[in-house]
Amino acid sequence: MFGYVLPDCEKLSVRDYTLYRSLYCGICMATKARYGNLPRFTVNYDITTFALLALEAEEPKLEFGMCRCIGDPRKKPYVKVCAFTERMADLNILLCAHKAKDDLIDSGKKTSLAMRLLKKPYEKAKAALPEIDAVMERRYAALREAETAGETSLDRACDHFASLLADTFALMCLGGRDECYSAAMRKLCYNVGKFVYLADALDDLDEDYKAKRYNPVLAFAPGYMGDRREYFAEHGDALRFAVSSTINRAIESSNALVFTQANDLVRNIVYEGMRKKAEELFSSERKLGSPRVYIPKRTAKEFRKAMKAEKKGK
Repeated sequence: MFGYVLPDCEKLSVRDYTLYRSLYCGICMATKARYGNLPRFTVNYDITTFALLALEAEEPKLEFGMCRCIGDPRKKPYVKVCAFTERMADLNILLCAHKAKDDLIDSGKKTSLAMRLLKKPYEKAKAALPEIDAVMERRYAALREAETAGETSLDRACDHFASLLADTFALMCLGGRDECYSAAMRKLCYNVGKFVYLADALDDLDEDYKAKRYNPVLAFAPGYMGDRREYFAEHGDALRFAVSSTINRAIESSNALVFTQANDLVRNIVYEGMRKKAEELFSSERKLGSPRVYIPKRTAKEFRKAMKAEKKGK
């Protein structure tokens, strides 16, 4: 379900790219410190975006360093392991474990590789964040009830995961914030969560159709026969409206907030990244590949040129 909320890379500055990658790598290194190497592969862009919003809400003091990893031997900046990145690592393990459990129940199998790999990390993360785990248990149980009942309302189907993300953020990050700020940030997180659930459903159309699994999009607009282009020609307007409305509500919520840590990056994700991902989903004829966050070549070239000029000036 994860990997749908990320920046529009063509509009990323060097500074914003560096911050985003530093958060991603920081959560990965914190995961290694707390859980070992294997669980590091669960780190994804959606938890990085969650961490970015948490950075805005909490304003923690972060230290940056340079590191190498098994995925890329080159040195790159990262947020050093601290209480903040450890909590994000714990949260990511909980999210992935509950997603793996939900997938297992859907499959009807007794166990899965993901569940076996996450068993011990999940117990540790649950002990660290018991209230968050309880929220996820409750929300996923309600989600499974809706799916079993064949819920046809997109809003009602999406509400459970959207509320899960909003409740989680409120418990973890909004304790010291005023009511107005908390309400706007909670609404933003709710609509980001709703977007993730809708994006996952659109991406999984083929898989769910072939496996005869519940899919909120197919329940809302039945008639899919394996051809995405034909299906969107018939139902695209209604589905685009649902997704666009969700993005617009996220934008509306972000407009009510002042971002002091990474304003341009957050607004890139909310204004540009989510809309770009939606267009990819509606234009693709198959499931999307693994996402990638990169820096535009022209921006990287300009950055290197500026650095050389600065060195010559010294």
